[in-house]
Amino acid sequence: MPLSRRSFIQTSLGSAALLGLAACSDESTGVGGPPAAGGQTGSTESAGAKASPSSTPTGTITFAFWGGSEGELKGFSYAKEKFEAANPGATVEFKVSPYDGFFSGIDRGFQAGNAPDVFRVDYTTIGKYSSEELLLDMTPYFTTAETEAFLPALWNAVKFNGVPYGVPHQTDTSCVIYDTAAFETAGITSVPDSLESAWTWDEFSEVATKLRASLPETKFPFAYPWTQAGAFRWLSFLYQAGGTLLTDDLTKAAIPSDPATKALDFTKGFFEKSWVPPTAKIKTSQYSDSFFLSQTVPMAMIGDFLVPGIADPKDGYKGDWKATYLPRDVGAAADLGGNAIVARRDSANADLAAAWLRFLVSEDMMKYFCEQAIELPTLQSLATAELEYVYRPDVVTICAQQATTISDRIVAESTLPTFNSINTILADQLELAFNGQSTEDTLAALAQGVNQALGS
Repeated sequence: MPLSRRSFIQTSLGSAALLGLAACSDESTGVGGPPAAGGQTGSTESAGAKASPSSTPTGTITFAFWGGSEGELKGFSYAKEKFEAANPGATVEFKVSPYDGFFSGIDRGFQAGNAPDVFRVDYTTIGKYSSEELLLDMTPYFTTAETEAFLPALWNAVKFNGVPYGVPHQTDTSCVIYDTAAFETAGITSVPDSLESAWTWDEFSEVATKLRASLPETKFPFAYPWTQAGAFRWLSFLYQAGGTLLTDDLTKAAIPSDPATKALDFTKGFFEKSWVPPTAKIKTSQYSDSFFLSQTVPMAMIGDFLVPGIADPKDGYKGDWKATYLPRDVGAAADLGGNAIVARRDSANADLAAAWLRFLVSEDMMKYFCEQAIELPTLQSLATAELEYVYRPDVVTICAQQATTISDRIVAESTLPTFNSINTILADQLELAFNGQSTEDTLAALAQGVNQALGS
């Protein structure tokens, strides 16, 4: 069943309750926090010992995140300024690093005992830390009503064994961007303008074939964002073909299967037919947006968080470009992207760390961050609100609609504690497949690796 952002809300709250949602700032502590579900601003209903730090937090904490877009930095900087103004004596020190190597640095910090107090982590990696009991249990810091203010699947994404070990800060997913002039040259006159009319795999193949015929040998029809840790985005093809990675109880691999064979053969064909650059495999250092920006490809699948860079007037794409939806097969599907914010369990200033997390997911801070970074909110009150995105709101609208094809099953599989290990296995085996390993051998090796990761 597709996970509609609207159905998320309607499942857990009635429409009347929705209308009661409102921005909330805990003026008694100055730390802010998410709005309480049902409009219970300042609710005393408790999920744990306390809903927020018992006293005004002071001291210094470190916050590590990877240097994403300028909009992300602007969003975090704005929150830091407001947080410190609301909490005299509290300081948040930023530690910004490149994404590549970011988690290796976090791991070394845990081993050395000097990991940052708070850090950013993607949903597909959080289980690596929560399952090792390295993260602060956020139960004492949120009321039940406040936890219910989040989109349920994304609040569940930060849980391990039912315990929340962070806050869901934002989400994102992939959509297709394309150069309008290149499409015109290739004779592509019709591009899907709704999720329901998204290209089928056959129609997408026709588009790629037309582009291939119109381009010189040094250029290619498109690039896909499965680079490095993005290997899991290949699973969108598996889900579109009607398959799943795991069995219904999430304990074993559900491959090999006919859908998996279909998905792998289809994507191996991208290289066999020169639809993608030969270097655009998993273990490359070049991402799909850079292939597009360099005009090596006139079409690319990208996450919405990359829109600011592509839309940048000075360094962005030189040409007219638009967006459309991911192709579909038996059904539509997209990847679960986005990030949580977590705190170290052994932080010397856990209350201040928790206060920072609460503040980051307060309605006003989340709204500002998403508008600047071109990302999607995790609060139900914002999921249906009109956000004022600073770049290409037309593209964000398409990404938000594409996000409704992220099913409950995709969320469940993508947030398993072992998913980080599974993603590594995917990267290894897809790289081999795209370099000639047979589909049969690839799926058998994938199944074996996934079962080992799951301990089954």
